[in-house]
Amino acid sequence: MRRRPFPLITLLIVFAIVGFSYRLWNDPMQLLKQVFLIGLVAAVFYGIYKWIQRQSFSRSYQKAVKQSKKLHHQKTKPTSKKQPRPTALKKKHATHLTVIEGKKGKKKNRASF
Repeated sequence: MRRRPFPLITLLIVFAIVGFSYRLWNDPMQLLKQVFLIGLVAAVFYGIYKWIQRQSFSRSYQKAVKQSKKLHHQKTKPTSKKQPRPTALKKKHATHLTVIEGKKGKKKNRASF
């Protein structure tokens, strides 16, 4: 089941098509200038948006790097005493597996499938 578009949107699209074709037929050079101007304004806004986004990313990235260095610096601090290495390996704990006894003693009768 397809829904029909809102009538106001349909009317707006029809007016846009009529206006575009009228401008194209009567004054194509003015249409090209207008399209170029709209593209230029959109490119400027896009450039400003990307520049702001890069600046905020740069600040947040620098903050994360500083926080990471602070965290890793604490872990890698050299100690004055050397700790002896354990010579004996720790015993591994036995796995907690249970063997389920099945019908191991019975053999299949291979003659009848």
